[in-house]
Amino acid sequence: MRASASAPGRGAVRERACGSADLLRLLAMPGRERETLASILRALPSRETAGLLERIAYHRIDGLAHRAVDLLPPEAIDPWLRSSLKRRHQRISAATLSQGLALAEVLEGLARRRLPVIVMRGLRSVEGIYGDPGSRPFEDHDLLVLPGDFDVAREVLARQGFEEAAPGLHRRGGVILDLHADPLGARRRPTRGAIFPLPTESLFERAAPGSVAGGPALVPSAEDELLLLAIHLVKHSFDRLIRVADLAHLLVARARTFDAEILRHRAVASRTTLLLGWALQAAAALGAPMAAEPGAAPGPLAAILMRRVLDLRPYPYTGEILMSLAAPTLKDRLRFALDAFLPSDAAPAVGAWRMAMAVPHRATALLRQAAWQAAERRRAR
Repeated sequence: MRASASAPGRGAVRERACGSADLLRLLAMPGRERETLASILRALPSRETAGLLERIAYHRIDGLAHRAVDLLPPEAIDPWLRSSLKRRHQRISAATLSQGLALAEVLEGLARRRLPVIVMRGLRSVEGIYGDPGSRPFEDHDLLVLPGDFDVAREVLARQGFEEAAPGLHRRGGVILDLHADPLGARRRPTRGAIFPLPTESLFERAAPGSVAGGPALVPSAEDELLLLAIHLVKHSFDRLIRVADLAHLLVARARTFDAEILRHRAVASRTTLLLGWALQAAAALGAPMAAEPGAAPGPLAAILMRRVLDLRPYPYTGEILMSLAAPTLKDRLRFALDAFLPSDAAPAVGAWRMAMAVPHRATALLRQAAWQAAERRRAR
């Protein structure tokens, strides 16, 4: 069974596209609602242009916004906004090309040691989803290797001049590599891998030889790539619209190649059916087709959280709460919550008493981070 190519919600977007969230979605969506976008931007007061640019930058859709407005007639958009987006697109393109050269060097070094690697998101998304170096900014390169190759891969990076700033996090000048042996970040949060089993070895078995930035790398199967992007979107609490756009553009670009039955099977096997459904719901708000049937209704708390997500105003730690709700048992939910308070790199090495003493400090840190995230979102409205 192939994924449906229908795009629900386009009419609804056209009818109600007048608020800030709707305008941002129009700038980021795969389809081009040119007439609607042009009429909204034409009516936008000049005093609100700078605020719109700030919101675009917060959601990291500068490149996509440039691509959208570049199709509009000159009179439909403020000249300063058009030129500002063009310059940002050019800067992102330059940064992407520079980062690509560094990544190719790394991939070639790993290949010489016969270490297979999957590039997750970042440049892989730029090339595989958008095909435009200025479309999507990114901050680091997420490299997935087999668990047995992790230490050898660290040695390769060290020989190339990278310093390990934190476990798995390698830096050389302006190039940052996040080396993973699992796709869900279970190194810091062990319960993720236990509750949502997604074995690295299985991903590698289904991947095909390919390249990223001209360097040799494995390319995940279409269903695996979609599922990983969906989980990543939820894990990061739907914080930036660019993550939703990645999923939406991927769905549109490969609507004819996804096998919905395979996707459903892998979501069931990894217990991520609800996570996938929530991510697809967010992508559908950008006009993307649904690649699988949504999971069963999870309850009122998830519904409240998702209403905020669709309004581009997610609560802090929305992802943590949703992932906890998606856990199959109450015991798993409690384990997941405890893991949030005491991730493996924050918990003391020994002693239950010392671990208990660390909880208030960790709770304070989480509250401070939540307050900072809320303030950032308020400034970007």
